[in-house]
Amino acid sequence: MTATFYDRLAPYYHLLYGDWEVAITRQGDALSDLLAAQGIAPGAPILDAACGIGTQAIGLARHGYRLTASDISPGAVARLRDELARRDLRACVRVDDLRTLRSVESESMAAVLACDNSLPHLLSDAELLQALRTCHRCLCASGVAIFSVRDYASIARVNPDVRPYGMRHAAGSRFLAVQVWEWDGDQYDLRVYLTTESPTGICTTQVLTSRYYAVSIARLLALLSEAGFVDAQRRDDVLFQPVLLARR
Repeated sequence: MTATFYDRLAPYYHLLYGDWEVAITRQGDALSDLLAAQGIAPGAPILDAACGIGTQAIGLARHGYRLTASDISPGAVARLRDELARRDLRACVRVDDLRTLRSVESESMAAVLACDNSLPHLLSDAELLQALRTCHRCLCASGVAIFSVRDYASIARVNPDVRPYGMRHAAGSRFLAVQVWEWDGDQYDLRVYLTTESPTGICTTQVLTSRYYAVSIARLLALLSEAGFVDAQRRDDVLFQPVLLARR
């Protein structure tokens, strides 16, 4: 379900941001500063293991990191390749699963990251632990893992929870996206309604569906320790979502 969701979303994903180019720059700068503070300089090998269409990967490539980017969605990977080529940037981009990362050699990366609330697509502690152990395997000694996630403990569980992104304009059309969350215990079904209005006033709507596990940050920090990481901590001064930082 997750791959299909992002395959369908890939052509529109940039429109979920008020200004995607600004977001790329801000997040690339913030993550580059965080990596530098951990002793990881441009030129080091890093893996964006949930790259999507490249919100973090493009900015990090601009900063000169030796970037590998992977995602479970072939559509998102294809879009990222196009975005990198359009900007004359280089990265190794491929389809892979965060839980296994079969294409990544052990102890080959100075940093592994998965941002934009990617981890909660894994719907159990067992799947999360598998992914975290896989990230740990990919890191060289003292390598760093970086994850950005929602703070679900601070979110009221309204059912349904309707969250509009706002109106965007692109190619002469207007675009409206709305999230709807429907809770089911510690998980929720996500529906994203994508409505495009043509210049002649004709509207078309697509509905994309996925599911999330509202895992707490406290639980994720515990799972990081169980996966073998040390110095796991929460940082609220890096991105728009809390960042979990840990070291191999």
